[in-house]
Amino acid sequence: MNCNFKKILIIKYGTISEIIDSLTIIKSLKNTYPEMEIDYFTEEIPAKLLSFEKNINEIFSVENITFCEVFKSARTLKSKEYDATIDLNASIKSYLLSLLIGANQTITVENTQNIPPVKNYFKAISEKIEGLDFVEKAEIQIKQDLQDHVQTAIPTDKDFVVISTQTAKYSEGKKYRLNKFKELAEQIVKKYDVEVFFTGTADERRALEIFENINPKIHNFAGRFNIIESAAFFKRAKCLIGIDSAPIYISKSLSIPTIGLFGATSPENKGFSGESTYTIKSEHLHCIPCGKSSCRLRNEEYTPCMDDISVDEILQTIEQNGLLAIKS
Repeated sequence: MNCNFKKILIIKYGTISEIIDSLTIIKSLKNTYPEMEIDYFTEEIPAKLLSFEKNINEIFSVENITFCEVFKSARTLKSKEYDATIDLNASIKSYLLSLLIGANQTITVENTQNIPPVKNYFKAISEKIEGLDFVEKAEIQIKQDLQDHVQTAIPTDKDFVVISTQTAKYSEGKKYRLNKFKELAEQIVKKYDVEVFFTGTADERRALEIFENINPKIHNFAGRFNIIESAAFFKRAKCLIGIDSAPIYISKSLSIPTIGLFGATSPENKGFSGESTYTIKSEHLHCIPCGKSSCRLRNEEYTPCMDDISVDEILQTIEQNGLLAIKS
């Protein structure tokens, strides 16, 4: 098997779910061409998530992808003399970066709406690099010492469930009401021998204060960990429940039982599927998935499709699949 590319740069920034999916391509390349050197260009937050990935030689990151940062980064990356760049963004900025780097070849993966990212990446890249075997599952690498460090911050030795609310503005069209999450947490600790941790960014901590002091087994952990520490935290959980956002894809990659609540977005197109993943979405609205951040039926923060998901449906999913141990 021959490949003229000895040194490759992968360019990918944006959604965490697609960055996690890009690990399948890296694993496929290294399985077929073990001597290939693979570098990665992304933003600072996902760079932390990739920091322990053994198949990545070097990670280059910037805080935000601006045209100024593209030109600055290109000067550094050009000196690396890449044989090829793999552009997984297919944006003006990523195209410009590839052009300025001056690699012998650029493989551009166009964005598609109807094909899960993993399959889309493989289809485009396998047409240019022969002999690749399809790798379906992405796995985030977490070192044991980080897991041990995170363990010291968890105030319980009991099993626990993580609930990811994602109240930030960028979650418009996908939000689930906090009072429903509160009811869910209360029902879980009442029925099962577990504790519940709500997680989120530091900006979300104040919004999640409503979960504090309602039960000693319910905790507000928003802002407690950075993204790679959060992954180590999730790895310790019995299951994770959340809307269509980064935590459910991180959890999925760690093979943690994961319940995803979907409204306007499509779990099939986002690649949320496979063993230990459970999708809950409206069974009554035929306008989903619309892919919109706002709803034409209701001009409010919470959309009808997300409101149509009941707490009982989530609890039934837990019970029917035996995800948690019932109190004796």
